[in-house]
Amino acid sequence: MSALAQARDIARVAFGNFLEMYDFMVFGYYAAPIARTFFPAGNEFLSLMAALATFGAGFLMRPLGAIVLGAYIDRHGRRKGLLLTLALMAAGTFSIAVTPGYASIGALAPILVVAGRLVQGFSVGAVLWEKKIYL
Repeated sequence: MSALAQARDIARVAFGNFLEMYDFMVFGYYAAPIARTFFPAGNEFLSLMAALATFGAGFLMRPLGAIVLGAYIDRHGRRKGLLLTLALMAAGTFSIAVTPGYASIGALAPILVVAGRLVQGFSVGAVLWEKKIYL
């Protein structure tokens, strides 16, 4: 493999990892507006803590995703595993993006946001499996 081909492969992998982690960065950056939109409580602090707990909920699914997606990747190959992982991440991100706020659908809004974060965390499990990090 030529040096140019190796550099191109490295760039593609780095870009794919960046895209996969981008939604995590965005969620953390916009935690306060997310709290006001999806977790309104009489107390701003409680809303922010609920949003940050939702951010953390994605991390709970990583070990399960590592087990399930790791087995899938072992059976079907890395390419199909990568496509599945990216599709899951996109589905989780899209579901959060299209969820109406608390003012529109009430208590269903935070439930949908948490579900989207869980799907995102599950998909990141494949990265953990690939690197053999299970915690």
